[in-house]
Amino acid sequence: MEFYISNVQTQATEYTVMGAIADQVLPRSPDLFLADGTQPLLDLDVTLNPGNLGSARDDGIGEPIRSRSMRDSSDGNISTIANGHQLELYPSERPVDGGLEQELEQAPFIDPDIQQKIDARADGFVVSKVQIGTFYRPENAEPDDPPAFSIEWEMDLMQPKLPRLKFESYHKQMRIEIEKESTSYSIVVKFDNIVKLTMPCDPREPYICFDLLTPPVFQKEEMHHSQDGNYSKKFRQRVSELTAGHGVVAPYAYQLRIVLYDDHDHDGSDILGTFYELCPMANIRRLIRYVTIDAKEEGFFSSTALEDVRMWLRTLGDKWRVAFQIEALLNNGIAHTRDVLKLKPRIDNLINRHESIAEEVMRYFVEAAVNRSTVQPLQKCFEAILQRQFRRRQFTIPKGCFFCHRVTLTPTRLLLEGPNVAQSNRVIRQFKGYEDHFLRVSFRDEDRLQYRCTRDIDGRTFLRERVGKALKEGLDLAGRHFDFLAYSCSALKNHSVWFVSPFWHPNKGLVTAESIRASLGNFEAVIYSPSKYGARMAQAFTATDASVKLHKSQWSEPPDIEQNGILFTDGVGTISRELANLIWQTLCENYPDSGVNAVQPSAYQIRFLGYKGMVAVDPFLEGIHMRLRPSMRKFDVEAKGLAEIEIASAFGEPKSAQLNRPLVTVLEDRGVPIRAFLELQEKVVSNTRRADESVTMFTDLLKQHSLCEDFWVPDTLRRLNHLGFELKPGHSQKQLDSPFLARLRSSAINYVLRGIKYRARIPIPDSYMLPGVADEGPAYVNMGYGNVYCLPQGKVFACVQNPGDKEPTWLRGPCIIYRSPVIHPGDVQCVEAIGEPPRNCLFGKLKNVVVFPAQGTQSLPNSLAGGDLDGDTYEVVQYVPLLDLKPQEPAAYPPATPYMLDRRSSIDDVCNFIVEFTNSDNVGLIADKHLVMADQLEDGTSNPACLKLAELHSQAVDYLKNGRKVSVDDIPRMPGLSAPDWHELEQVVHSTINKVDRVKSPRALGCLYRNIKLEKDRPRPSMQPGREETISDVLRPFVECKLRGYKPLTDQSWLDSVYTVYRGELKYISAAYSLSKTALSEEELVMGMILANSSSETHKRERVFALNESLSSLLRVTRESILGELQEVRWQLARAWKAWTYHTLDIQKTCNESGKPPFGSHSFGLIALGLVLKCLARMGSLPL
Repeated sequence: MEFYISNVQTQATEYTVMGAIADQVLPRSPDLFLADGTQPLLDLDVTLNPGNLGSARDDGIGEPIRSRSMRDSSDGNISTIANGHQLELYPSERPVDGGLEQELEQAPFIDPDIQQKIDARADGFVVSKVQIGTFYRPENAEPDDPPAFSIEWEMDLMQPKLPRLKFESYHKQMRIEIEKESTSYSIVVKFDNIVKLTMPCDPREPYICFDLLTPPVFQKEEMHHSQDGNYSKKFRQRVSELTAGHGVVAPYAYQLRIVLYDDHDHDGSDILGTFYELCPMANIRRLIRYVTIDAKEEGFFSSTALEDVRMWLRTLGDKWRVAFQIEALLNNGIAHTRDVLKLKPRIDNLINRHESIAEEVMRYFVEAAVNRSTVQPLQKCFEAILQRQFRRRQFTIPKGCFFCHRVTLTPTRLLLEGPNVAQSNRVIRQFKGYEDHFLRVSFRDEDRLQYRCTRDIDGRTFLRERVGKALKEGLDLAGRHFDFLAYSCSALKNHSVWFVSPFWHPNKGLVTAESIRASLGNFEAVIYSPSKYGARMAQAFTATDASVKLHKSQWSEPPDIEQNGILFTDGVGTISRELANLIWQTLCENYPDSGVNAVQPSAYQIRFLGYKGMVAVDPFLEGIHMRLRPSMRKFDVEAKGLAEIEIASAFGEPKSAQLNRPLVTVLEDRGVPIRAFLELQEKVVSNTRRADESVTMFTDLLKQHSLCEDFWVPDTLRRLNHLGFELKPGHSQKQLDSPFLARLRSSAINYVLRGIKYRARIPIPDSYMLPGVADEGPAYVNMGYGNVYCLPQGKVFACVQNPGDKEPTWLRGPCIIYRSPVIHPGDVQCVEAIGEPPRNCLFGKLKNVVVFPAQGTQSLPNSLAGGDLDGDTYEVVQYVPLLDLKPQEPAAYPPATPYMLDRRSSIDDVCNFIVEFTNSDNVGLIADKHLVMADQLEDGTSNPACLKLAELHSQAVDYLKNGRKVSVDDIPRMPGLSAPDWHELEQVVHSTINKVDRVKSPRALGCLYRNIKLEKDRPRPSMQPGREETISDVLRPFVECKLRGYKPLTDQSWLDSVYTVYRGELKYISAAYSLSKTALSEEELVMGMILANSSSETHKRERVFALNESLSSLLRVTRESILGELQEVRWQLARAWKAWTYHTLDIQKTCNESGKPPFGSHSFGLIALGLVLKCLARMGSLPL
């Protein structure tokens, strides 16, 4: 909560005001801020504004954020005394800045007197020099020698207004303030960004070396800005450089060396000793004392040195992929120019003599260089990778994918990544062979999380200058110039867009960003709305798979089903059974088993010309035909000849639904008792912890949480169990467990339990997540057909079938249905599933979809958080304890009018929208505030403030398309609510200094959070390797029987190549997608998850998605390489068996030599074993 403070005495400071509030207001009137005496003291932040004369203080602002709801005093205000003046505190109408609110929420209460002592002592550190550079190892350094520091930029600060290094422990940061003429500059270092601080032995040279994870924050503020009483103005700006000279080195060097001026004002003690003692008080404990770091100006990133590298890159010409990796060495802080230029003869020789592998060698080399030992020279790392790649064949990517180069534009740097395997899209497929001219660019803060600024920082101006400039003027990278092209909507949600470098195409001529956009279609209908213009172009950049091409005579556009202004077919059309079969046959070409065991989808999410949405099989359609409705047409494209149906998603199997925090909150408010959630949680936790007991328990866990699917682990274990293998074998059973399988189980259990505790991620029995389609019955009734069954209002049809199921399952009876994320109490509705389909319906053969009625007084999908039928998925739940809900009308928000210009939109207008979206994307903030407010306010999600937040959330979600942002000023304030215990971050801080007290929530989320205790270290069973031999002994008779009379494979050179390529690429993936410098474990890769914590769940989900995209491609290529080109099953079994036995021999050999198997060998064994078992199943020896 925020208050204005008036009548502040001229000499008062923030500390005296905070002390008065803490000493007088809180003890005297706790009921004004706290709901009860059990809650923790609230944290404070006070800002005093200078008066009109520039120095005297005559008013101020203070924010006791973490108070309970403010209760009116007799006159509406609160008073206290500071410096002999009676201060008046009265509530502000201004919303509290989200960044400050989060800081205060996570910070403990610190007595203002103690805080003043910390800050006053920190105020005494006078800085004589600020040096920015990089750590490096001198050529003659011994292994145990500390690194040296290269001073790349320096500011000598011995001037009248001496700069000072200050501790701002409220904000958990240090600030170095530098006044230069009329401008004040700051270097801000967050405490958690400090790897270590090093101070020398000799106090006569008082310097501090800051080893930082990422660059510090640079800010500036004009000293003589106008005082117009507008407190909402933000005078402090974030900048990318302090001076032009600093701007040259800032993209490459960011470590700090701060030289202090020892004025002997601190009780005669040396200045470094004082600093050293102060750090633990601010909870900075990564300190190294009495170690000398040599420093000198090496000029690694001088203009001359950088130009030498750029001249070399320009000579590489069409070897841009090699040039990209050289740039990555510099931009990513892996090496300096001197080391890179030393590699020039070797890299040039690599290109000239081994051109075919040069790009791949450099790709692996850069990733290896990041993770090399600090004492390993860069040249030796290069030679090691070069020799390794000479012995391997190249890694090839599967059909429908391409190598995508990625760049992250941060406030100071241009970070390079990849190229990594990514799914293709319509535009990329048009330019096969020119993929390296396309660049995926993300706009992020230095830690690769979304840009964020506190209340006193002008973030919009910074983004306009940094991001807007890149969008409008382009980027220069590795000798090429790239221009902004477009984006996909899903990518822009993560603040990512596409850039392209002009190139000459043999058929299309000069290809530029402008020419590509002009070829996409006719956007006249949306040209006055920048957001809609961008969103329509985005369709062409959705990741899709190519499928069938249609002539214009093979598709048509019937009308939508609409009654009384209600649209029932928003985004959905139909296809004939014959066309569906053709699409499926095309997709099955990418499956290792040609889709033999898969369930053929009944519906697809597609892109076609200017159309987007879903198409479901229509049994009345004959031949090869597709019907697309007007609601699916987003822009016009002239159909010339054949046009391709692009598949965005194929729905071949249902997914299970899970509880989550928003859903639990809404269901509780609708009448579900807390006990129901706790009983379900306890059952799931019990089953999770029992995954060690049997194969069935473990495979059920993996299936419920979609773990290890790409490696076929659930099916592999199920088939081994059929052969008599068990984790805890009984009589006549064989031991299956192994050290790797035990680690995999432990990792899976750990991941699931953490999700249950911190996200309420609990699988719901008898539930399914299905895409929505419409009942086509009313369409045929409208065309004059008789005796056609039409789903009535309030009814749905759902039929589910998993691969391996002999018969489908029809859902029958009461259900609740919703679309995640739920936020309004009416986002969950009660319906009835009709069970087996009537004979005269059109949806009787549809599987793994939920069919909605296309008649009635309202559209059910639209009632579920504003859903439609263009690909949205819906959760259908029949778990009885969750079904008895109080009735609740769905939310009804009038559609917002798109933001329009009074002229045609240009691409610069789209760029402006991207900048504004990056700055004003508040969906996550609103959702989080809604959860906390619903937890603590009366009536929960039905509280007026929560209903307002639900409406704003709907607007914020639509911002991407209609251009109507939700301002932070519009978000209801959180009136002094304390952080609930379930809101605790997953990374727990064990320090008592930073430990934050939180309110025990009495709601369901709090009960669920406290009901589960996590084990720090789960015990793992001790066992010896060697289970592979037992599995081989059991499988050998089956394999020999099926291969009787078949000529055995003797050559294994092909297998050497497959194995080494797989392990090399897997190692690359493990390093590329890690959230830290520690590579992902093989268990994490097999699970398809990242176990490390992240302060941003959005960033982590993005990395997990990209990880699985690369893994899926690697597994597909590896399986294809093992099985070979022939589709004959005995041939495939022979090759798969050869791969499995090869793996077992390699495990034995390496264990005997080094004591542990090489990285990737276990997962390769899973791939080979899975193929063997699948082949045997196809041949009838095992169940499918």
